[in-house]
Amino acid sequence: MAKVMIFTGTADGLFVFESDAKRAKWKRRGPYLAGLSVNTFAWDRKTKTAYAATSSEGIFATKTLGRTWTPLNDGLPIRKVWTVAINPKDADELWAGTHFSYLFRSSDRGRTWTLHPGYLTAPGADHRYGDWAFGTIGNSLHGIHIDPSNPKRMVVVSSTNHGAVRTVDGGQTWELARKGVYESCPTAGQSDLTRPVSDADQSKAAEEHLANVHACTHRMGISPADSSVLYRQQHCGVYRSDDFGASWQDISAGLPDRHGFPLAVHPRDANTAYVVPAGQRKGCKKHNSCIMGALEVYRTRTGGRRWERLADGLPKKVHCVVLRHGMDTDALTPAGVYFATTSGEVYGTNSEGDSWATLGKGLPRVQGVMTAVV
Repeated sequence: MAKVMIFTGTADGLFVFESDAKRAKWKRRGPYLAGLSVNTFAWDRKTKTAYAATSSEGIFATKTLGRTWTPLNDGLPIRKVWTVAINPKDADELWAGTHFSYLFRSSDRGRTWTLHPGYLTAPGADHRYGDWAFGTIGNSLHGIHIDPSNPKRMVVVSSTNHGAVRTVDGGQTWELARKGVYESCPTAGQSDLTRPVSDADQSKAAEEHLANVHACTHRMGISPADSSVLYRQQHCGVYRSDDFGASWQDISAGLPDRHGFPLAVHPRDANTAYVVPAGQRKGCKKHNSCIMGALEVYRTRTGGRRWERLADGLPKKVHCVVLRHGMDTDALTPAGVYFATTSGEVYGTNSEGDSWATLGKGLPRVQGVMTAVV
């Protein structure tokens, strides 16, 4: 029988939740890598190897389902790593995104790394590098999304204001991947201002607002069922692409808030995706956006034309954030969906979201969730 694992990265080590294919009862083990801030994971099902990105000690790998870890940092001068990805057609090739928005590549499963030269001249380079403290993670490359059917197609997401760039030739050339997003993001309107302004001032305010805030992509997901279909959760809404990020359509209508961080795509249905909306609340002390009140997941089964609220089994009063990498699905039938919060709770469903259960409590701030079926 299949075993389902949820790798859960926290501000103080990582935990592994395990269950059988029924996913009714879960066991927790860990923490591993205690004392390290663990951000995200990648799973290679062919070699049964998991990779973890950490905030201070680079990248680690495990072949023991999380029980022991080996550092993989030769040639990786920036050890504040936000994301790691595997070429789905070639397990030897890994990609890593670091602080200061640099992209590294390995051709030997992480034993050695080199800076990827093509990305250095990708659009937005003039404003991409260096450091700044806007948001909670600062300037970082936090998303590497590789087409499972054609690994030469990639979308890379940085926290800088260019949003995302795409390549169709393995990273030799890049172009912006925000057509339809930048143009349709709502801007700071007259009602947001404290005094009347002229049309010229309003236009300038909108332009500055878009350049500094709304180009920020929080999370992106490729549909395993149709890799031309992508979803993205922006600072200002949820969008869908049917041409691998060349163009985007706003699908935010029906959500209680356009703003959010995590996103997950169904493993077999390109029209089904999940988000956790978050508002910008004055009560959020350590983060400028959080969930205050009921914890709710929203699901679309129509490619974004309609959204439905999923809250059965979820708490009605929380004060937390679900971070950008804090949600994932498994590949079983029906699909399991999992997410975790900055207040240390882990939630899951074995019914594609119809009902939820609490899988764990009392963890440190959860920063990344990844599932694996073995």
